Formats: sequence, structure tokens, C-alpha cells
Amino acid sequence: MKQPVLILSDLHLGHSASVIDDITALEPLIAGAGTLIINGDTWQELANDFRVVGKKLLDDLHTMCSARGIDLVLIQGNHDPETGQVGYMPLAGGKIILTHGDCVFPEGAPWSRMVSKRKNELRQIFLTTNIVTIEDRIALAKKVAQLLIPPTYPKSRNRLLRIWDAVTPPSRALRMIISWLCMVSETRKFRNRFFPQCEILVCGHFHRAGIWDEKNLLVINTGSFMPPGGAYWCEWNEGLFTVGMVKKSESAFARGEILGVWKIP
Repeated sequence: MKQPVLILSDLHLGHSASVIDDITALEPLIAGAGTLIINGDTWQELANDFRVVGKKLLDDLHTMCSARGIDLVLIQGNHDPETGQVGYMPLAGGKIILTHGDCVFPEGAPWSRMVSKRKNELRQIFLTTNIVTIEDRIALAKKVAQLLIPPTYPKSRNRLLRIWDAVTPPSRALRMIISWLCMVSETRKFRNRFFPQCEILVCGHFHRAGIWDEKNLLVINTGSFMPPGGAYWCEWNEGLFTVGMVKKSESAFARGEILGVWKIP
């Protein structure tokens, strides 16, 4: 894999709430990368409302990376489970693991409105699925993603409307808060079960950008390119793992403030 390796996630290409309307806006952000890894939810593969626009932007991303000699690797997410080439990606001999994050909770996205509507089908999947390996867990995540496709999607990019959508109904807001509160502890349990050698685990999915460094595991969430949250970028290059904020100007994205650098021998 060509270094530097740049890692982003949750572009949600095609979604009307995504802040990416034109792939060329990503050009300053990916400049200098040898490999670009999108850690899930690259585009809205499962959403009929957004599929046509999303596919065009995805094709534009492939074209831009190819023209600049950047290898593009897509990890599957819960919104594009058939697009990703892999369900996870090890770096540094497995000391760094990239995975979208929908594998952390068995129900993928516990805050989804569809979880309660499809609870019987979910229960049947859980009863008939034997989880032994990480591949089993990824296969489960793909099944759950296909089951929880909502009939409609919120289309506004307005922050207040996005927040309102997130907190209604109140039961959804409660599930979201619980998921956020449990996210890091559940991620550690996930690491202990499937990747005990991992020192840095990078995910997206939860749309909660942050860095949690304790208990012999650095957990990084790269956030999202959808409001109201922000996005982080990560880079793996010559034994150094760097995390920073994605900076957005009026027309483009770039690498902003560096939040941390870790050496992985």
C-alpha cells in the first residue's frame, strides 16, 4: 500500500445533507496521498432518493484519484455494504485497524428508527447467526444494513433541522445518547474479541468525531461530512499516525489543525 495513507469516512456522497456537492472540493484534502481509504459510508448506495447523484460523485472520486495516482480503497459501511472491497483494513501489521463501526453494535445503528420496526426480523437474524470470526461479524453487519433501510431520508442540510430529526421521536434520541455514551467501551470490547493486537482502532459511523486514549487502546472516530458534526482526517506514514481536523472553506476542504501524532514501532 502506497504511503502516505490518508483515511476519511462518512462522505455520504449523494445525500442532500452531505456537505460534498462537488468531488473537486476534496482535492486539497487528499493532495499528496499515495492511498486514500474511505472507512465506510462513502456514498448512499441503499437510498433510492440519492443513488443517482451518489453514483456520479462516486465515479468522480474514482476518476480524480486515478488522475492523481492515488490508490482508492473503500471499506464497506452500513449505507454502502456492497461497495466496499473489505469490511476492515489492518495497517502496521495489525496494530492499526480501520473498520466503519457498524460492527461494534450487533444491531448496527441502534438509533435507527427501523430497529424497533424490524425487531422481530433482527431477533431472527441474531438467533440464526453464529459469530466466531471477524468475517462473521462483518457478514452480520451487512445483513442488518440491508434490513434497516428506511423508506425515506431527511433531506435538509440545516443544522437545526438535522438536530431535530436526530432527537425525534424521543425514544430515538435516547437510543442515540446511549449509543454515544457506550461507543468507546463497546469499541474496546469489540477490539478485545476480534483484534487483541490492535493499538489504534479507527471508525466513523457514529458521526461523533473524537479521540479517546486509555486502557492500552487509542480509539478514534473520524466523524462525518454531514452536519451537525465535523470530520477528522488520519494519516499513516513512515511509522507515524496523525489525526487532524478537516477544515472547510467556502468551496473546498483541507487538512486543518493536527490533534495528535502517535509513533507505532
